[in-house]
Amino acid sequence: MMYEVLKSTEGEELIKGDVLRTLYLFSGTLWFPELYDEYVGFVRTLGDEPAERKAVEKAVKELVKEGILKIKEGIRATASAKGEETFLVSFTKPLEARQMLSTDNRVVKYLTEWKKYVGELRK
Repeated sequence: MMYEVLKSTEGEELIKGDVLRTLYLFSGTLWFPELYDEYVGFVRTLGDEPAERKAVEKAVKELVKEGILKIKEGIRATASAKGEETFLVSFTKPLEARQMLSTDNRVVKYLTEWKKYVGELRK
């Protein structure tokens, strides 16, 4: 099922694929607010326009229904004493996800761009 999501190149399926790619780049687990922020950076780095926050949240929930991701409600630490009620997103099968995503074209392209950027900073 993950393979089908990853081969999509448009619409809601692309959003779902890019959510998986972003999660992969950050070791497979992120709080949703962090996942969304990193998703935006990932998509913009590839020269695309990111989806709205609600569309990404919907994509995460669909991936949960499909058994690819799991979520756990909790309180994320913030500068506020109360923290932020949100949910932690992670892969249900992290090893399988790492194997599929390590050679994904969009992941490879992103990492290539990121390495160029870091190289420019070091000059």
